[in-house]
Amino acid sequence: MLDRTMTVAPVHGITTTKPSFQAKFVLYLLLAAGILIRVFHYIDNRSLWEDEVFLASSLIHMDFKALAWQPLEYMQRAPLGFLMLERLVVILWDNKEASLRLVPFLSGIASLLLVVRVAHFFLRSQAAFLATVAMFALAPPLVYHAVEAKQYGVELLATLLGLYLYTLNFQTRAVPRLVLWGIAGAVILWFSFSSLFVFFGIAAAVGLRDLYRKDWKMFWLHMIPFSLWLASFLIQYVLFISRFPQEEWLVQFWRNRQAFMPLFPRTISDLGWPIAQIYALIRYPMGLSWLELDYTVPYSQPLRVLARFPFIAVAMGLAGLWRVFKLEKGTLLLWSMPVLLALVASSVELYPVKERMAVFLAPILLMVVGKGIEHLQQRSGSSLATKLIVLLLIAAPALNSFAQVINPDLFGDYKKSRQREAMQYLKQHYRPGDIVYVFWNNLPSYKFYEEVYGLNFNVIYGSDMRQQSTDFESYFKKMEAEVSVLKDHKRIWYVYKPYNSLKLGDIENEPKWYYHNVDANKNVLSYMSRFGKATQAFPSASLATDVKLVLFEKE
Repeated sequence: MLDRTMTVAPVHGITTTKPSFQAKFVLYLLLAAGILIRVFHYIDNRSLWEDEVFLASSLIHMDFKALAWQPLEYMQRAPLGFLMLERLVVILWDNKEASLRLVPFLSGIASLLLVVRVAHFFLRSQAAFLATVAMFALAPPLVYHAVEAKQYGVELLATLLGLYLYTLNFQTRAVPRLVLWGIAGAVILWFSFSSLFVFFGIAAAVGLRDLYRKDWKMFWLHMIPFSLWLASFLIQYVLFISRFPQEEWLVQFWRNRQAFMPLFPRTISDLGWPIAQIYALIRYPMGLSWLELDYTVPYSQPLRVLARFPFIAVAMGLAGLWRVFKLEKGTLLLWSMPVLLALVASSVELYPVKERMAVFLAPILLMVVGKGIEHLQQRSGSSLATKLIVLLLIAAPALNSFAQVINPDLFGDYKKSRQREAMQYLKQHYRPGDIVYVFWNNLPSYKFYEEVYGLNFNVIYGSDMRQQSTDFESYFKKMEAEVSVLKDHKRIWYVYKPYNSLKLGDIENEPKWYYHNVDANKNVLSYMSRFGKATQAFPSASLATDVKLVLFEKE
């Protein structure tokens, strides 16, 4: 049971023990490595992935008022504060990749520095503290979201700010500090959707502690910041969030990826959801998986599990949970409430707990693993065993992140984009009299790069005929009207995504004739070949890519 005298998170460990020179050196080395990796990928300035393009299109087209009051292009949603910052950078700098990624990049650097303060407060031993900082600094998903033109890097920073503000204020009885805590949280809620779970989770944990201890004065004092947070959220919800409800196609998309916790398990798969979710979280966002086997190759599931080697991370996570349950129930309550609130929202299909949507939980999850290292230290009494486990945990994110620096094509996995490179290739090889046909599945990216880089080709934007067709024969007949003009040109550039992609708003894998047991792109490419012989292609056939250029020339 909770001890009435305990604090929610005792301040001890390395906060009361002077760190050794070696520990300081390792900490600075880890911070330098984390910063340099993020700087490298920011400077590398890869092309925008399609999800980034969807949001970027609104940022370069819409002014502040439109971003606040009108639906975003491509059915996108993002926190209003984040949109305002992004738009400001576009105005002050430009509308290209580096400027669109500046806010997430600065957030990523700030998160790396802030996790030091947060972990320093919650973790007792230097080994656990340094291991947690190392995992955070080197985790490939967290590096990726620090240089992605989306809001998830800011969501991560918001979690750390919430925890850090808690460490500064949870014991204070000074009304001015409580008001400032409330104002700070109220502002952060406008920059991060997921901070709702963090701040309301903190409020629930602190409020329950006050009630359990029957500290009524502290309970009512804490209502000062908590009321400000609630008021901030309600204003935001009434004015903005409620005006753009979640669409059914998006709910279906996340259902298909088992991102919603089953409220009432009905199948074996539903019962296994928590185990599958833990396994998924170790890979993303924690970044503790060793090796991801090529998803295009049909490897067996046991082999994929072995390749990821999640066992040590699971063991340390379970040990960490046991430790805080036995010794720091207040910390367990504090860390678990944001997770529980997110799971409740997930169970009613309001928030998917999967991949990028779970990035905001990374600091809590990694500190749980850090607690497991503390438990190992205490139970084993062997510094060698602790060092070995820490090295095995850190090795996975370290090796994967350094491999992505050596070969940036690995960075982002399937999110690696070559849209800008494809447009540059087209610009270099385009001749007067050529015509470009852009298939519907690559239109958002093509139009973005066409506008941002001032491309001026003779182009036809392909129409999407899927919903008006019943098979490929009728589909190609409907294409005739817009492609007939291609017959008048000797050289035709065909631009498309080389996989059976969706369009935003589609119910996944519908219509079935286009997706079920068929390679739609192969069929369309075969249809396009009637306009000439394929003489050039970019990129090479051996390179996985999100865009393909093919030049058809008449003999």
